[in-house]
Amino acid sequence: MTIYKDRVEYFENVKQIAYRDGSIEINTLTAYVSGVRVNKNGCWYIVSTQGGEVASDVLERKVLSLVKDNICGDFADAELFNGSVEVGKEFPSEDDLINLVTDLCQEVKASYSVKCEVLVGLHNTQRTIFRNGEEGAKEVKKYVDIEIGLVGSTTYGQNIFAALRNMLIAWSASSIVKSIDAMFRDAISRIGKVVKVKSLKPYEVGKSQIILGSETTAALIHEISHLLNPLYPQSAKLLGAKLFPDGFNLYDEPNTHETPSIRFFDDEGVATRRRVLVEDGIVRDLHHTRATAKAFSSEPGSAHGLFTSPTPFHTVLVLGSGDWSDKEMVEETKKGFFIDGVTIATLEEGYIRIVPQISFAIVNGELSESIRIREVKIPLQALKRISAIAKNQKMRVSEEKNWIVTEIAPQITLEGFVY
Repeated sequence: MTIYKDRVEYFENVKQIAYRDGSIEINTLTAYVSGVRVNKNGCWYIVSTQGGEVASDVLERKVLSLVKDNICGDFADAELFNGSVEVGKEFPSEDDLINLVTDLCQEVKASYSVKCEVLVGLHNTQRTIFRNGEEGAKEVKKYVDIEIGLVGSTTYGQNIFAALRNMLIAWSASSIVKSIDAMFRDAISRIGKVVKVKSLKPYEVGKSQIILGSETTAALIHEISHLLNPLYPQSAKLLGAKLFPDGFNLYDEPNTHETPSIRFFDDEGVATRRRVLVEDGIVRDLHHTRATAKAFSSEPGSAHGLFTSPTPFHTVLVLGSGDWSDKEMVEETKKGFFIDGVTIATLEEGYIRIVPQISFAIVNGELSESIRIREVKIPLQALKRISAIAKNQKMRVSEEKNWIVTEIAPQITLEGFVY
């Protein structure tokens, strides 16, 4: 017996403005995908097509021909979202964006003789889930994807670079212009810091006290989020376990207004709400689809994937604030390293690996020289010994399998291994 059936549509119009060290490009992409999905005995059967050439009744007949008596598990009851939401209002003009990035790139090039590349994508998207032939849940979203890359070398032949990426809801043209300008100031600051970078001394390699800047902490909790996916091996054993210190609180907040990943319904059409994942260091819940929620006696609302079997993951992951100031954390560290910015972060067996963009030595409670650190390894066991969490939070936007996700986090202090 069919448990669930719907029809889904996704539309996207993207205008990309690119400045590549003097060259300018404007390209537009329009995509439309429609599909029909059936879930029987917890198993998904999905047929989709791009461009709308195939009628929905043809897709429905096709998907029904695929349905078998396979058993993948039960399918949890859920509060399905009904209604329409619109997020975002307006984009800046093409001319304004071209003039802005041209001026900013010429400014940084004059100061540091670096190559400058900027990509600004203006995304207009629409996600719709139809049930029983009627529009059940619809989301219209306007957001901007900004990438800035600066690459050059010092007078001694050392490579220097700064790479930043951000996404934001297009609430107003002026807010987007201000954000791009602020990103450039940050990129220029990073270039200035790495010009005088020094190598890690042999005796500094190994275990050390580490402060992770807000962006780096955000990358860390992104990797922790993979552990909280019920499809991750041994995730069931984490429930009720104390993996973090008191005061470590981790939530998924899908309705956070200022984030580009804001969602009022997930890709199964389930209404989203705040989910407490970790409370005072104890794992209380995992991310869930309707299938995994039934298996774990939890609630769904974390599904990603319209045209593939939905996968559970966070939407807006928030690490709660502590009571330390950023300055106090540095002052209380006699010897260690400050890790600011992330090139790569991965979850490995037993630890989280981070490749930093910028690192500084901390000596007697003060930031000292810029240090080139190849990688930082943080054992999962070390997460229990996080000794300080800052008050101020910052936002980081990333992608997971082409899904936009957000992490909001403060600085933290812990132990790790630098190389």
